[in-house]
Amino acid sequence: MNQKFAFYLLSIIFVFFIGYSYSQFNLEPSEPVIITLDNSEEIKGYQADLKNLQMQLEELDSQLIDSLNKLKKATKKVALLSSKVQVLEEELESAININEKEIKSLNDQLESALFELEINQFELELLKE
Repeated sequence: MNQKFAFYLLSIIFVFFIGYSYSQFNLEPSEPVIITLDNSEEIKGYQADLKNLQMQLEELDSQLIDSLNKLKKATKKVALLSSKVQVLEEELESAININEKEIKSLNDQLESALFELEINQFELELLKE
């Protein structure tokens, strides 16, 4: 029985020792591990790419502004030309109407002159007989 008692006593002491060691291990704050990364080359590369992209964006932006200005000018020209065409069409239509009236008047005069000429010719034939 003494052997059993000694074994239990040693086992309990061993378990307490392991528990104490484990608690001491967990109570100590762990030291932070500082990892330094040297990514300055990558950062410089990204910054260079960013500057390059910004320059491209500014160039494209200026091209877009120029294109928009040209488009506005072209739109104004088209509007002006279409109004000029409209005015010219109206003038042409009025000129055609005037010319048609003149042609009709001249046709009427020509028909009356022909009629008078036929009458005169008929009178001449009558006088010859």
